[in-house]
Amino acid sequence: MSVIQIQSITLNNFKNVVHGSVEFKNHVLGVYGQNGSGKTAIINALEFLQCLARGDSLNPKAAHYIFRGQKSSECTFLFNVFENDEIVKTLSYTFSVELNQESGLQVVAEQLVEKVPDKKQTTLIKYEKNNETQWLTPAADWKAITTNKDYAIKLGVLKELAGKERRSFIFSNDFSKIARESQLVDIERINTIELLKHFAKENLFVIRNNGNGPFNLDFSFPFNFKHKEKENLSYGTIQLSLTSPTVTDKPTFSIINNTFTELNIVLQEIVPGLKVVVQNEGPQQTPDGKEGVRFELLSQRDDNPAIPLLFESEGIKKIISILSLLISVYNNPSTFLAVDELDAGVFEFLLGEILEIIEEKANGKLLFTSHNLRPLEMIKKESLIFTTTNPENRYTRLSGLQTNNNPRSVYLRSISLGGQKDPIYQETNHFKIARAFRKAGKIVNGKN
Repeated sequence: MSVIQIQSITLNNFKNVVHGSVEFKNHVLGVYGQNGSGKTAIINALEFLQCLARGDSLNPKAAHYIFRGQKSSECTFLFNVFENDEIVKTLSYTFSVELNQESGLQVVAEQLVEKVPDKKQTTLIKYEKNNETQWLTPAADWKAITTNKDYAIKLGVLKELAGKERRSFIFSNDFSKIARESQLVDIERINTIELLKHFAKENLFVIRNNGNGPFNLDFSFPFNFKHKEKENLSYGTIQLSLTSPTVTDKPTFSIINNTFTELNIVLQEIVPGLKVVVQNEGPQQTPDGKEGVRFELLSQRDDNPAIPLLFESEGIKKIISILSLLISVYNNPSTFLAVDELDAGVFEFLLGEILEIIEEKANGKLLFTSHNLRPLEMIKKESLIFTTTNPENRYTRLSGLQTNNNPRSVYLRSISLGGQKDPIYQETNHFKIARAFRKAGKIVNGKN
């Protein structure tokens, strides 16, 4: 099976980014910047990719992600495809979403381009929903199916349905099925589309900060996992209760139990002596009538009595919730994990250690956003991206960084004194902030 890795991400008119591009040069990419500067925009763009390439519907509220005053947003993802550790081709997937009164937004354009070493770039498929004449191109490759009466009707219905349901056209299951059935399309083009679909379903994981907490408000635990036993691969997110036992079917319980057994091997090294106990409390029927298991998650340190996982710190729960995926990043070259605010609740020394290990020895890729500056001292400068105050060039690498420089010191100095091509911090005024606090206090206390 081919290995796919994301190489770069480019955003245009997406959230507060007029234009911005980030590129992987190592197995880790950390994104830093002040609050509201565009870090999470990259995470959101990856969510869009994951959703569209899986054939799922975009959230209608995602219409707010289009840059203010603009009609549409565009994102481009560059992928390297490996076989036997060598790049056999590069794929570029671009999608454009547009505001729509009925559905909130819809995918109005998609393009998949292939570049094989020593050969010219080839457009495999270009979809333009609003093109009334030839909405699937290149014409030489797609005219046969779009001019066939029966298949033209099927594709036309699919096009309208994809628009209304905020889905991708080219990644829809029905599109691949229709194209294969017709025998009017080069099958290798469909295979390439399905290769990316497979990557999005099994190997692309996007963890938003609000998806993992705060745990103490909703008392649920989003357990993100990827686990393989023999030829059976399981992956996804399961919401587990922290205040009462969880009931699930037997196969799912087996996956959870085995995944935590694997996870505990690493957890006990990260947090010495700590392990998660999956306490089986006996059989119980699931809400849909299946034979199930009632269980509870406990934490145990050394030989001390186990306690409900609910009472562990936010940082411990954050680590546990993504540790299975970090294990997959370390071992599997196809796994891509994006985590928003990876540092939330995690001790900075431990955070730096984990990132250094992944950068040096992982096979997959990790993209994270963070406010904690400890990783700047632990990972290479090529693994760091910083936001700027310029929306037309939202992401940059620090200039003036020498081999013996401390990136953390250079970053803080650049915030205070400048020196970068684009400013990396929108200046705040100490005295104005203090005055604003006083003014707000007077309003609260009913004083003018």
